[in-house]
Amino acid sequence: MEETKCDWLDQTGTGYHCRLRGQNPPIPEVTQKCLQPDLAVICVDAYTSLARGRESMAEGSTDAFPWLMDAASQFENLSELDNALNSISMGVEFALKHNLVDRAYSFFTYGRTIYETGISDEEPSLRNPDIKKHLVALGERIVEAAEKPIEVSPLSAVQAELKASILGGISLKKAQVESDTKDLSFSHGKMLYEKKGREYREGAEKFLSSGMTKQGVIFACMASLSDLMLGKPKDGMEYLARTAENPDVKDDFQGHPCFKWTRLVFKALVKRDKDLIVTAQKLFLSIPWSYKDDEEFARRVMDSVERRITA
Repeated sequence: MEETKCDWLDQTGTGYHCRLRGQNPPIPEVTQKCLQPDLAVICVDAYTSLARGRESMAEGSTDAFPWLMDAASQFENLSELDNALNSISMGVEFALKHNLVDRAYSFFTYGRTIYETGISDEEPSLRNPDIKKHLVALGERIVEAAEKPIEVSPLSAVQAELKASILGGISLKKAQVESDTKDLSFSHGKMLYEKKGREYREGAEKFLSSGMTKQGVIFACMASLSDLMLGKPKDGMEYLARTAENPDVKDDFQGHPCFKWTRLVFKALVKRDKDLIVTAQKLFLSIPWSYKDDEEFARRVMDSVERRITA
Protein backbone atom coordinates (compact mmCIF):
# COMPACT_ATOMS: atom_id res chain seq x y z
CA MET A 1 0.00 0.00 0.00
CA GLU A 2 2.82 2.39 0.88
CA GLU A 3 4.14 2.31 -2.69
CA THR A 4 0.84 3.42 -4.22
CA LYS A 5 -0.22 6.10 -1.75
CA CYS A 6 -0.60 9.75 -2.72
CA ASP A 7 2.67 11.70 -2.77
CA TRP A 8 1.14 14.31 -0.46
CA LEU A 9 0.25 11.74 2.19
CA ASP A 10 2.58 11.11 5.14
CA GLN A 11 2.12 8.29 7.62
CA THR A 12 2.21 9.35 11.27
CA GLY A 13 2.30 7.42 14.48
CA THR A 14 -1.45 7.42 14.80
CA GLY A 15 -2.61 7.68 11.18
CA TYR A 16 -1.94 9.90 8.17
CA HIS A 17 -1.35 13.57 7.39
CA CYS A 18 -2.13 15.29 4.07
CA ARG A 19 0.38 18.07 3.38
CA LEU A 20 -1.71 19.51 0.57
CA ARG A 21 -4.80 20.02 2.76
CA GLY A 22 -2.95 20.51 6.03
CA GLN A 23 -5.27 17.96 7.63
CA ASN A 24 -5.25 14.47 9.10
CA PRO A 25 -7.81 12.58 6.96
CA PRO A 26 -9.68 9.74 8.65
CA ILE A 27 -8.51 6.19 7.94
CA PRO A 28 -11.62 5.26 5.88
CA GLU A 29 -11.00 8.22 3.55
CA VAL A 30 -7.33 7.31 3.23
CA THR A 31 -8.23 3.73 2.35
CA GLN A 32 -10.94 4.65 -0.15
CA LYS A 33 -9.16 7.55 -1.85
CA CYS A 34 -5.60 8.42 -0.82
CA LEU A 35 -4.31 4.87 -1.34
CA GLN A 36 -6.06 4.57 -4.72
CA PRO A 37 -3.77 6.17 -7.36
CA ASP A 38 -6.54 7.06 -9.83
CA LEU A 39 -8.63 8.81 -7.19
CA ALA A 40 -5.66 10.38 -5.45
CA VAL A 41 -4.69 12.20 -8.67
CA ILE A 42 -8.19 13.68 -8.98
CA CYS A 43 -8.09 14.73 -5.32
CA VAL A 44 -4.77 16.53 -5.81
CA ASP A 45 -6.16 18.30 -8.88
CA ALA A 46 -9.27 19.34 -6.94
CA TYR A 47 -7.50 20.80 -3.91
CA THR A 48 -4.77 22.38 -6.03
CA SER A 49 -7.37 24.11 -8.21
CA LEU A 50 -9.24 25.23 -5.10
CA ALA A 51 -6.05 26.71 -3.63
CA ARG A 52 -5.29 28.58 -6.87
CA GLY A 53 -8.86 29.84 -6.97
CA ARG A 54 -8.53 31.23 -3.46
CA GLU A 55 -5.22 32.88 -4.36
CA SER A 56 -6.78 34.54 -7.40
CA MET A 57 -9.73 35.72 -5.31
CA ALA A 58 -7.35 37.27 -2.79
CA GLU A 59 -5.66 39.11 -5.67
CA GLY A 60 -9.02 40.25 -7.02
CA SER A 61 -8.38 38.41 -10.29
CA THR A 62 -11.10 36.82 -12.44
CA ASP A 63 -8.66 33.96 -13.00
CA ALA A 64 -10.40 32.59 -9.91
CA PHE A 65 -13.44 31.53 -11.94
CA PRO A 66 -11.89 28.75 -14.08
CA TRP A 67 -9.91 27.50 -11.09
CA LEU A 68 -13.03 27.24 -8.93
CA MET A 69 -14.98 25.61 -11.75
CA ASP A 70 -12.19 23.06 -12.19
CA ALA A 71 -12.16 22.37 -8.46
CA ALA A 72 -15.93 21.84 -8.40
CA SER A 73 -15.75 19.51 -11.39
CA GLN A 74 -13.02 17.39 -9.81
CA PHE A 75 -14.81 17.22 -6.44
CA GLU A 76 -17.89 16.13 -8.34
CA ASN A 77 -15.85 13.34 -9.96
CA LEU A 78 -14.87 12.22 -6.45
CA SER A 79 -18.54 12.32 -5.33
CA GLU A 80 -17.56 14.92 -2.73
CA LEU A 81 -20.55 17.04 -3.63
CA ASP A 82 -20.38 19.16 -0.48
CA ASN A 83 -16.88 20.27 -1.46
CA ALA A 84 -18.02 20.83 -5.05
CA LEU A 85 -20.82 23.10 -3.83
CA ASN A 86 -18.39 24.92 -1.55
CA SER A 87 -16.21 25.75 -4.58
CA ILE A 88 -19.29 26.89 -6.49
CA SER A 89 -20.37 29.03 -3.55
CA MET A 90 -17.00 30.79 -3.63
CA GLY A 91 -17.48 31.46 -7.33
CA VAL A 92 -20.94 32.96 -6.75
CA GLU A 93 -19.72 35.12 -3.86
CA PHE A 94 -16.74 36.41 -5.82
CA ALA A 95 -18.85 37.13 -8.92
CA LEU A 96 -21.42 39.07 -6.90
CA LYS A 97 -18.67 41.03 -5.18
CA HIS A 98 -17.58 42.28 -8.60
CA ASN A 99 -21.15 42.74 -9.94
CA LEU A 100 -20.80 39.89 -12.44
CA VAL A 101 -24.36 38.63 -12.14
CA ASP A 102 -24.27 36.47 -15.26
CA ARG A 103 -21.14 34.69 -14.01
CA ALA A 104 -22.72 34.21 -10.59
CA TYR A 105 -25.80 32.68 -12.20
CA SER A 106 -23.66 30.33 -14.31
CA PHE A 107 -22.05 28.99 -11.12
CA PHE A 108 -25.44 28.82 -9.40
CA THR A 109 -27.07 26.71 -12.12
CA TYR A 110 -24.13 24.31 -11.98
CA GLY A 111 -24.53 24.04 -8.21
CA ARG A 112 -28.28 23.57 -8.49
CA THR A 113 -27.79 20.69 -10.94
CA ILE A 114 -25.22 19.03 -8.66
CA TYR A 115 -27.53 19.36 -5.68
CA GLU A 116 -30.67 18.03 -7.32
CA THR A 117 -28.85 15.13 -8.97
CA GLY A 118 -27.08 14.31 -5.72
CA ILE A 119 -30.30 14.34 -3.69
CA SER A 120 -31.93 12.06 -6.24
CA ASP A 121 -28.96 9.68 -6.00
CA GLU A 122 -29.07 9.91 -2.17
CA GLU A 123 -25.47 11.06 -1.98
CA PRO A 124 -24.34 10.96 1.67
CA SER A 125 -22.24 14.12 1.26
CA LEU A 126 -25.48 16.17 0.94
CA ARG A 127 -27.18 15.03 4.15
CA ASN A 128 -26.55 18.35 5.90
CA PRO A 129 -29.74 20.46 5.41
CA ASP A 130 -27.67 23.64 5.65
CA ILE A 131 -26.30 22.93 2.18
CA LYS A 132 -29.70 23.46 0.59
CA LYS A 133 -30.38 26.55 2.72
CA HIS A 134 -27.09 28.09 1.66
CA LEU A 135 -27.71 27.35 -2.02
CA VAL A 136 -31.17 28.95 -1.85
CA ALA A 137 -29.71 31.99 -0.08
CA LEU A 138 -27.14 32.39 -2.84
CA GLY A 139 -29.90 32.26 -5.44
CA GLU A 140 -31.87 34.94 -3.62
CA ARG A 141 -28.81 37.17 -3.55
CA ILE A 142 -28.39 36.72 -7.30
CA VAL A 143 -32.02 37.78 -7.81
CA GLU A 144 -31.43 40.91 -5.73
CA ALA A 145 -28.28 41.72 -7.69
CA ALA A 146 -30.12 41.22 -10.98
CA GLU A 147 -32.91 43.57 -9.92
CA LYS A 148 -30.66 46.46 -8.89
CA PRO A 149 -29.73 47.76 -12.36
CA ILE A 150 -33.37 47.36 -13.42
CA GLU A 151 -34.48 49.80 -10.72
CA VAL A 152 -32.16 52.58 -11.87
CA SER A 153 -32.13 52.18 -15.64
CA PRO A 154 -34.46 51.24 -18.51
CA LEU A 155 -35.16 47.53 -18.70
CA SER A 156 -33.04 46.06 -21.47
CA ALA A 157 -33.82 42.80 -23.20
CA VAL A 158 -30.70 41.23 -21.76
CA GLN A 159 -31.56 42.22 -18.20
CA ALA A 160 -35.11 40.96 -18.64
CA GLU A 161 -33.96 37.61 -19.97
CA LEU A 162 -31.41 37.20 -17.18
CA LYS A 163 -33.92 38.07 -14.47
CA ALA A 164 -36.53 35.74 -15.92
CA SER A 165 -34.01 32.91 -16.08
CA ILE A 166 -32.93 33.44 -12.48
CA LEU A 167 -36.45 33.74 -11.11
CA GLY A 168 -37.54 30.73 -13.11
CA GLY A 169 -34.92 28.44 -11.65
CA ILE A 170 -34.47 29.60 -8.10
CA SER A 171 -36.95 27.76 -5.90
CA LEU A 172 -35.24 24.42 -5.20
CA LYS A 173 -38.57 23.41 -3.65
CA LYS A 174 -38.41 19.98 -5.23
CA ALA A 175 -34.93 18.59 -5.33
CA GLN A 176 -35.96 15.79 -7.64
CA VAL A 177 -35.07 14.78 -11.17
CA GLU A 178 -38.73 15.15 -12.13
CA SER A 179 -38.73 18.81 -11.02
CA ASP A 180 -38.22 21.76 -13.32
CA THR A 181 -34.60 20.84 -14.02
CA LYS A 182 -35.84 19.26 -17.23
CA ASP A 183 -36.57 22.78 -18.50
CA LEU A 184 -33.00 23.97 -17.98
CA SER A 185 -30.71 24.00 -20.97
CA PHE A 186 -27.55 24.28 -18.86
CA SER A 187 -24.90 21.58 -18.68
CA HIS A 188 -21.90 21.88 -16.39
CA GLY A 189 -19.11 19.79 -14.97
CA LYS A 190 -19.68 16.06 -14.79
CA MET A 191 -23.08 16.24 -16.51
CA LEU A 192 -21.59 18.20 -19.42
CA TYR A 193 -18.71 15.81 -20.03
CA GLU A 194 -20.89 12.71 -19.67
CA LYS A 195 -23.29 14.16 -22.22
CA LYS A 196 -20.54 15.22 -24.62
CA GLY A 197 -18.80 11.87 -24.24
CA ARG A 198 -21.91 9.97 -25.30
CA GLU A 199 -22.55 12.30 -28.22
CA TYR A 200 -18.98 12.17 -29.47
CA ARG A 201 -18.76 8.37 -29.21
CA GLU A 202 -21.96 7.95 -31.17
CA GLY A 203 -20.83 10.52 -33.74
CA ALA A 204 -17.40 8.95 -34.13
CA GLU A 205 -18.92 5.52 -34.76
CA LYS A 206 -21.29 6.87 -37.40
CA PHE A 207 -18.68 8.97 -39.20
CA LEU A 208 -16.00 6.26 -39.20
CA SER A 209 -18.38 3.55 -40.38
CA SER A 210 -19.70 5.74 -43.20
CA GLY A 211 -16.24 6.62 -44.51
CA MET A 212 -16.19 10.23 -43.22
CA THR A 213 -12.99 9.52 -41.35
CA LYS A 214 -11.65 13.05 -40.88
CA GLN A 215 -14.61 14.10 -38.76
CA GLY A 216 -14.74 10.65 -37.19
CA VAL A 217 -11.18 11.07 -35.92
CA ILE A 218 -12.03 14.41 -34.33
CA PHE A 219 -15.14 13.02 -32.64
CA ALA A 220 -13.21 10.01 -31.30
CA CYS A 221 -10.55 12.35 -29.90
CA MET A 222 -13.20 14.54 -28.24
CA ALA A 223 -14.86 11.45 -26.75
CA SER A 224 -11.57 10.38 -25.18
CA LEU A 225 -11.03 13.88 -23.76
CA SER A 226 -14.46 13.72 -22.13
CA ASP A 227 -13.18 10.75 -20.12
CA LEU A 228 -10.11 12.76 -19.18
CA MET A 229 -12.29 15.55 -17.80
CA LEU A 230 -14.36 12.99 -15.88
CA GLY A 231 -11.21 11.92 -14.05
CA LYS A 232 -10.82 8.76 -16.13
CA PRO A 233 -7.82 9.45 -18.39
CA LYS A 234 -6.95 5.75 -18.55
CA ASP A 235 -10.39 4.95 -19.99
CA GLY A 236 -10.04 7.76 -22.50
CA MET A 237 -6.62 6.64 -23.68
CA GLU A 238 -7.74 3.03 -23.99
CA TYR A 239 -10.82 4.02 -25.99
CA LEU A 240 -8.79 6.18 -28.37
CA ALA A 241 -6.07 3.55 -28.83
CA ARG A 242 -8.65 0.83 -29.46
CA THR A 243 -10.52 2.96 -32.00
CA ALA A 244 -7.36 4.07 -33.78
CA GLU A 245 -6.10 0.48 -34.12
CA ASN A 246 -8.93 -0.45 -36.46
CA PRO A 247 -7.11 -1.42 -39.72
CA ASP A 248 -9.74 0.37 -41.81
CA VAL A 249 -9.02 3.77 -40.23
CA LYS A 250 -5.56 3.38 -38.68
CA ASP A 251 -3.79 5.46 -41.32
CA ASP A 252 -6.42 8.20 -41.03
CA PHE A 253 -5.80 8.49 -37.31
CA GLN A 254 -2.02 8.42 -37.54
CA GLY A 255 -1.96 11.24 -40.08
CA HIS A 256 -4.53 13.51 -38.43
CA PRO A 257 -3.23 16.48 -36.38
CA CYS A 258 -6.12 16.16 -33.91
CA PHE A 259 -5.03 12.63 -33.00
CA LYS A 260 -1.45 13.79 -32.48
CA TRP A 261 -2.66 16.77 -30.43
CA THR A 262 -4.95 14.62 -28.25
CA ARG A 263 -2.15 12.20 -27.42
CA LEU A 264 0.04 15.18 -26.46
CA VAL A 265 -2.63 16.49 -24.10
CA PHE A 266 -2.94 13.10 -22.38
CA LYS A 267 0.83 12.74 -22.16
CA ALA A 268 1.22 16.27 -20.78
CA LEU A 269 -1.34 15.58 -18.04
CA VAL A 270 0.06 12.21 -17.04
CA LYS A 271 3.66 13.47 -16.93
CA ARG A 272 2.75 16.95 -15.63
CA ASP A 273 4.98 18.28 -18.42
CA LYS A 274 4.66 22.02 -19.14
CA ASP A 275 6.72 21.82 -22.34
CA LEU A 276 4.36 19.23 -23.81
CA ILE A 277 1.31 21.41 -23.23
CA VAL A 278 3.09 24.30 -24.97
CA THR A 279 3.73 22.02 -27.94
CA ALA A 280 0.09 20.94 -27.86
CA GLN A 281 -1.05 24.58 -27.92
CA LYS A 282 0.95 25.16 -31.10
CA LEU A 283 -0.31 21.97 -32.76
CA PHE A 284 -3.87 22.93 -31.85
CA LEU A 285 -3.73 25.72 -34.43
CA SER A 286 -3.19 23.23 -37.26
CA ILE A 287 -6.31 21.15 -36.60
CA PRO A 288 -8.93 21.49 -39.39
CA TRP A 289 -12.06 22.01 -37.30
CA SER A 290 -15.38 21.55 -39.07
CA TYR A 291 -17.47 22.76 -36.15
CA LYS A 292 -16.80 25.69 -33.83
CA ASP A 293 -18.32 23.81 -30.89
CA ASP A 294 -15.71 21.05 -31.19
CA GLU A 295 -12.90 23.59 -31.30
CA GLU A 296 -14.20 25.36 -28.19
CA PHE A 297 -14.70 22.05 -26.36
CA ALA A 298 -11.12 21.01 -27.16
CA ARG A 299 -9.77 24.40 -26.12
CA ARG A 300 -11.62 24.17 -22.81
CA VAL A 301 -10.05 20.78 -22.11
CA MET A 302 -6.59 21.98 -23.08
CA ASP A 303 -6.89 25.07 -20.87
CA SER A 304 -8.03 22.91 -17.96
CA VAL A 305 -5.09 20.53 -18.39
CA GLU A 306 -2.71 23.50 -18.56
CA ARG A 307 -4.09 24.87 -15.28
CA ARG A 308 -3.64 21.51 -13.57
CA ILE A 309 -0.07 21.19 -14.81
CA THR A 310 0.99 24.70 -13.86
CA ALA A 311 -0.80 24.73 -10.49
